[in-house]
Amino acid sequence: MISDTVWFTVKEQRWKIGFFGRFSWTGKEQLWDSDNCTISITRTIKDKCLIVVRSNQTKYSDYMQKNVMIRYMLGFEISTVPLEPRTETYTARNNIPKKRKGPKKRWVLQLDDKHWIWEWAPKGKDIKNSTIYRLYREIVTELEHHSILPNNILKAQIEGQSEELIPIIYQPSIDAIKNFVREVHCAKEPQNPDGSYTMEVSLLFNNEQLRQHGILNTLYECIRRLIYGRTMDLESFKIHIAKNPQDSRFIFEGIYSGNKEINADFIHGDKVPQPPPKRPIKYYFMNQNHPVVFINTSNHAMAEHDTNNRLWKWEYVPWLSDAPVKLGSMSRKELEKSLKKPYPPPNHRRNAESLKVPLH
Repeated sequence: MISDTVWFTVKEQRWKIGFFGRFSWTGKEQLWDSDNCTISITRTIKDKCLIVVRSNQTKYSDYMQKNVMIRYMLGFEISTVPLEPRTETYTARNNIPKKRKGPKKRWVLQLDDKHWIWEWAPKGKDIKNSTIYRLYREIVTELEHHSILPNNILKAQIEGQSEELIPIIYQPSIDAIKNFVREVHCAKEPQNPDGSYTMEVSLLFNNEQLRQHGILNTLYECIRRLIYGRTMDLESFKIHIAKNPQDSRFIFEGIYSGNKEINADFIHGDKVPQPPPKRPIKYYFMNQNHPVVFINTSNHAMAEHDTNNRLWKWEYVPWLSDAPVKLGSMSRKELEKSLKKPYPPPNHRRNAESLKVPLH
């Protein structure tokens, strides 16, 4: 992993959000440039080389009453050794906001026909002493020698570490403004005689916006206000931590997404009365204290795998002091009780608008 920041370019279709919130691809490709990115390499359990790109932005949050760091992540696999970095003239397009930089010389590493990592070429410098060239050597070494353990552990450059069991949450960043996570609560249940235990994790979302059935969204909000006294969405899952970490599992009772994608909005897989299956934990963040969960659908159904892998994700690391979410320890029942108070507060709409961020 190299700590220096670089530019990242991806060739992807343009997308749009329809009048009722439905997401769709337009079929028209373009290059999307992002600056101040970091790159890390992970080996999947299937021994695939996964490139993880991250960027971030600082934003003031009325909900948190402070500046917070909005973190983004995009991951993709590569299998072919890339060509040596080259020098070329390029004009960068910062898509949000729409700005152009250049034309000027850059050093670029092309990973495949859709992904490029690069930096501007300073005058009088040698490309072989550049960050791009060091990344090239690191990627080639990994592809040829497989030095990273195939354990699905996502590496990251963060200042604060936590030894507590806290999941990392990924959510498509197109889910602004209404659908994002506000709070993450981890309530540990009593330990079993063999040392295993279960953690109940509850996610409090700013709202729940329908996409597939977006025409019904206003009516749906009114129904939620009548039934629950709130428009904030509350979803829970469990993590069973076994004595042998390899046997640890997720339990997504009534909220499993399966392979459904972002538009789906009435997904409630792994329903009772049948005992919900225990799903293997696919990815970890940094170490096995931080299993990874993907929010995949508009009604916040989730899974151990990503069904929207072409979309940038918000990366929620709840314990960090600059995280845009609150970390708590309330149980589902405690949260439901606390949310029965009159809601939303007078400044709720202003709070929601305060985190408008670029969607990549």
